[in-house]
Amino acid sequence: MAMAFHDLTPNKSAPQSAKALLGLGSKFICTPKFTTGSLESNFSRLERDMHLRVFFACGNELDESPEWDKSKLYVKSDWRPSFGDIPVWVDCRLSSFYVRLQCLFKKKKATPNLLPFQMRLFKMLSERRDLLFPEADKGLGTCAVLFEQYFEDALVHLLNEDVYQQLSAEEAADSIDMVTTLVNDWLKEYEKVIGKMAYTFIRNHLNDNAESPFGQFYIMYKIHKGMKDGKWPTRPVCSDVTGLLHGVAKWVTEELLPHAKNQPSYFKDSFALKDLLISLKLPHTARIFTADAESMYTNIPTEAALAAISAFLIEKRGDNKLTQALISALQLVFRFNFLKFGDTYWQQISGTAMGTPPAPSAWAILYYALHENELVQRWQQNLFFYKCFIDDVIGIWIPNPDPVQDSQLWSDFCKDVDSCEGHTWKCEAPSKKVNFMDLTISIINNKIETDLYEKELNLYLYIPPHSSHPRGVFTGRISGQVLRIKRLCSNQSNAAAIIFEIFKHDFWPGATSLATSTHSSNMRVRMPRSTSPKVHLNTRRLAD
Repeated sequence: MAMAFHDLTPNKSAPQSAKALLGLGSKFICTPKFTTGSLESNFSRLERDMHLRVFFACGNELDESPEWDKSKLYVKSDWRPSFGDIPVWVDCRLSSFYVRLQCLFKKKKATPNLLPFQMRLFKMLSERRDLLFPEADKGLGTCAVLFEQYFEDALVHLLNEDVYQQLSAEEAADSIDMVTTLVNDWLKEYEKVIGKMAYTFIRNHLNDNAESPFGQFYIMYKIHKGMKDGKWPTRPVCSDVTGLLHGVAKWVTEELLPHAKNQPSYFKDSFALKDLLISLKLPHTARIFTADAESMYTNIPTEAALAAISAFLIEKRGDNKLTQALISALQLVFRFNFLKFGDTYWQQISGTAMGTPPAPSAWAILYYALHENELVQRWQQNLFFYKCFIDDVIGIWIPNPDPVQDSQLWSDFCKDVDSCEGHTWKCEAPSKKVNFMDLTISIINNKIETDLYEKELNLYLYIPPHSSHPRGVFTGRISGQVLRIKRLCSNQSNAAAIIFEIFKHDFWPGATSLATSTHSSNMRVRMPRSTSPKVHLNTRRLAD
């Protein structure tokens, strides 16, 4: 089992034994001191769920609008049918079931899944006020940094006057009052057009977040980038879950996402990209290229993006009341991002905050896609294929027969890719083989072939088997990995070899026997019809 812990303190101040505990990962769950005793809270939920199903199975209709069919913005209801609406036999059977089930659960002291020295280490680290333990970027494990070090690294971003502006406590309070008024005015004006569910959702978040109305600023350490000038680079994140505008931002995401998905350059994930690529019949001169954006989110110019996306929405949706509500909500979310770091208050005045709901999934995709649509049209003679996944581009380039002219064309194309305001792109020269996302993509006999690609820094930080997770989490990880590899690899013999290596080295010892004891001897992995027929994996052979 791989364990990762990174002591980033200048003098390696963290205890050397810290890896034995923090290396288990932030998802590790300690066993509770006592096993489950009373099932009263669980049974109360089961009783309500059963009553709801019985109530509506008897022909009663839920008096709600069609919004329920498409919107994810809802506030959980505590409503339940009256006991007079539920047949007596239902409660009798539930009561009998509860009595029988409770006999199986007796409160007793549980066996801990941490060793005594790990528990002592946990207590000792909890009392160390000079250390913080943030997560590394890209899921590379837990870090240890000094308290002062963390604040200095965060201030590198916050003191950038082009992006952030510091506020006094009084200015911050006045700003929150202003935002509250703006959101209330927005809800009053557009209540009818956004719908009852969205209105209730936004109003609920506005009330829930009133006591702590600021977004929370934090940083993640980019250990995969290495130290620069004696410091570790960091990624700034502003979580708006506690912010006043969180509900509005979620509604904006729901409205923008369909437009982002309809862009010609959009694809959902690696599986969708692979299906697109393997269907292509390429010219013999075709080459693959990739491009990567540098610090996309903080470099998106707020006002330019608002103007471009607003014009696009008016063109696509018409200048109606709902479009006006969406444009007004965009302005609220991206102009009034107030955040808190420690006991200091800040406003982001430029760029996009990573951690705001529309940022990665819709806002960034749509803003650059508007530039890409024109780019692809200008270069259609050389671009055989072009797709973009947020800040990663993949395309197929058709070279000019004249190498000198082709070199100039490629240079001009790279400049054109880089011409979108606020974006800086690094383009890799076209070749017959590239690594993109989790795929190795090759051109062989004028066809695309794909294999699994894993970065050198992939530490395979799986949840340890002794974590107090449900058993299905571990067996699901195994079957999920097999399915993923089978789908991503176009050559199934290569897929089998990769699966063997993963089971041999990357999973914890005994993983295959765990899968074998949970599943039948032949575990069937169902593949999409467009990708591959049914695949049968004999886990007993893998265990041997």
